[in-house]
Amino acid sequence: MFKILRKALLVLAISSLAGLASADTISADNSYRDTSLTNPDQHPLNFNHSKQLVLKDKDNHQRATDAHIQLSYSEKPSAKRAARLEYNPVGWHNYRFKYEKSNGKISKAWLFNRGHLVGYQFSGLNDEARNLVPETAYLNAGALKSTNASNKKSMLYYENHLATWLKANKGYRLDYQVTPLYRNDELLPRQIRLAYVGYKESGKKVTINLHSYREEKGNDETTVVYLDNDSPNAIISYSTGTARNTLNKEKTLKEEKEAADKASSEAVASAEKASHEASESLSRELAHSESRAKEAADTAVQQQAQTYVTPDPSPSSAADGNINNTGAYKWAIQDGFNWQTRKGHSTRIAPGGALPAGYHWQVQ
Repeated sequence: MFKILRKALLVLAISSLAGLASADTISADNSYRDTSLTNPDQHPLNFNHSKQLVLKDKDNHQRATDAHIQLSYSEKPSAKRAARLEYNPVGWHNYRFKYEKSNGKISKAWLFNRGHLVGYQFSGLNDEARNLVPETAYLNAGALKSTNASNKKSMLYYENHLATWLKANKGYRLDYQVTPLYRNDELLPRQIRLAYVGYKESGKKVTINLHSYREEKGNDETTVVYLDNDSPNAIISYSTGTARNTLNKEKTLKEEKEAADKASSEAVASAEKASHEASESLSRELAHSESRAKEAADTAVQQQAQTYVTPDPSPSSAADGNINNTGAYKWAIQDGFNWQTRKGHSTRIAPGGALPAGYHWQVQ
């Protein structure tokens, strides 16, 4: 009897810790979600009395996109996980980076893990490409070296607490969706989104709260968590998966930003100086051009004032009109008469001949 009572109290305590009942979550205004990243659909699978595992296909960059499972405690895998992974997800690199231990000593640890989206303790999958992405050890295990299951910035915290919830509620089902969130075409996810909800045997949803400050309300009564894929001792290029070591990330980034801002300010100042000098040079050139144009105009006026018109010595156009310049005879009619009354008062003038005085050329 005592054993039964103790077991009941233990289950009650675990249920309380794991959050069968809904608890307050942070508001959308304080969300940890990076809104610049992709945001695939987030919904629980329809209730089913049998295990469901849905892995979406890799995208055109060969990146894993979504892993989703629904299971009961009895459907958890029992096979021992293989010691070694063979598949390298896209963007995979690894480095042994220095970090500062709590005692101030410097040590080294691997930066990245081949991280499972849905953990092996639920999926039983190890080398499945659609379930693997490069994750920092800090995101995956909660520490730069070894593990820290109490770190609420790590996937390990939530996986262990969900496993505890499932064990404490063996008649229920856990719906668990894990989604990597990318920025544009980058190969590494900048965040991992976790979404979880419970199902009673009747199919009614049960909100799960794991008492983490990072939990938010998701769709369809789910709880969601956004975790950053970063590390305190590294500056990561998410486009390529490469990284740089730093013992003080915040200090390094601050110094680099200050250096970049200084270089930018100097570049702006240099550009403004060059622009000012170019403007002054242009102004001088324009003034010089205007001066030369004025001098040329003054010279032209002076030359025009000194110029006079030479009389034309050639015969006037009127004189030219008194000569028969055609190649045929022309009629000359005495003034006061016309073609109809010309008889006795007209004469024919040969080519080159002059018009007699008192006569005019006949115009028919």
